[in-house]
Amino acid sequence: MKRATFSILFFIKKSKLLKDQTAPIYMRVTVNGKRSEVSIKRSIPPRLWDASRNKAKGNSKENKKLNDYLSSIRGQLFMHQQELQESNKSVSPKSLTNAFLGVGEEMWTLIELFQDHNTKMKQLVGSEYAPLTLQRYKSALKHIKTFCQTEYKNLNLPLAEVDNKFITRFEFYLKTKAKCQHNSAMKHIKALKKIINLAMANDYIRKNPFRSYKITQKTVERECLSQGELNKLMEKEFSIERIAIVRDLFLFQCYTGLSYKDLEKLSENHIQIGIDGRKWIVINRTKTGVQCRIPLLPIAAQILDKYKNHISAQVKNVLLPVPSNQKMNAYLKEVADLCGIHKSLHSHLGRHTFASTVTLSQGVPMETVSKLLGHKKIATTQIYSKVSDAKTSVDMAFLSDKTAM
Repeated sequence: MKRATFSILFFIKKSKLLKDQTAPIYMRVTVNGKRSEVSIKRSIPPRLWDASRNKAKGNSKENKKLNDYLSSIRGQLFMHQQELQESNKSVSPKSLTNAFLGVGEEMWTLIELFQDHNTKMKQLVGSEYAPLTLQRYKSALKHIKTFCQTEYKNLNLPLAEVDNKFITRFEFYLKTKAKCQHNSAMKHIKALKKIINLAMANDYIRKNPFRSYKITQKTVERECLSQGELNKLMEKEFSIERIAIVRDLFLFQCYTGLSYKDLEKLSENHIQIGIDGRKWIVINRTKTGVQCRIPLLPIAAQILDKYKNHISAQVKNVLLPVPSNQKMNAYLKEVADLCGIHKSLHSHLGRHTFASTVTLSQGVPMETVSKLLGHKKIATTQIYSKVSDAKTSVDMAFLSDKTAM
């Protein structure tokens, strides 16, 4: 690694005289031509400052003490610069001035702090975090590493060098080289923001690089199946068993709102008798840990009954023979072709269909649907509030009859 060249200069700012007419003393650190300035919280009458020697004039006790302090700072910074070089860490003007200020005694790099956060989060998976949350932060860290390596040629980038420019460049990288959609890119930047907030809370940095950066989200249209398309799925006969099973599993999602992960783990323990005396699914969502209490609709109950003795489900001690998510989504493409459905069928589309077509479009209140889906905020459920044209037509026909002359 090429050794960094740097220098330290002490100077006064006569333009910023204090009330006692003394001038504040500043330190300028230059590394490979880049500068960083910081006040050393000392001042001196301008006439007592030797600009050519960067120190106080004379042999007075106060000036000797000041010059000793300047020498101490210089020695400490040279020592810190040497330590950074020997550990192959980046040497920058900010990292050295931060060392003087005592910002982050451990001198964390961005990747070190990110990794430390993920390691601690892993220990809390199952109690405070869902596995998918950890996976999201792991993915964000992976992108950060690639970005630092390709754009900065440095995996040991100090936290102090994460500024607004870094964030905007990272966003551009995510949307271009990493080919992330806008909302996906924002998730990674949101993860980065948490790490920066952690750094600020621990005084590793003092300036918030997110102060003038706004994380935004774009509204995404949630596609779902119409009632007619659901009828096509239910009425179609399949001669291939794997296709028939996946069709049934997808229909089960359409009439329960379960995600793939919750469908996969559904067991006898999740079936309880509700207050109405009927069977309910009571399950904590894998993604958020929020409990869902879902009355079992007839179609869903029939599918459970159909597979109660299926060998694959019995081996796994679950209620349904669920294949891998990759296989299920691949088979659903075949289901769509065979049923003449011109939409991209995937596992999560069943959850969308339950929210829109099966519940909201049939007049189930938004608050109820939110509880059925296990959403923490009703705003999340409102994404599905686009009512079908058929429901609008029925409602307006009813209104028309009521208001007829």
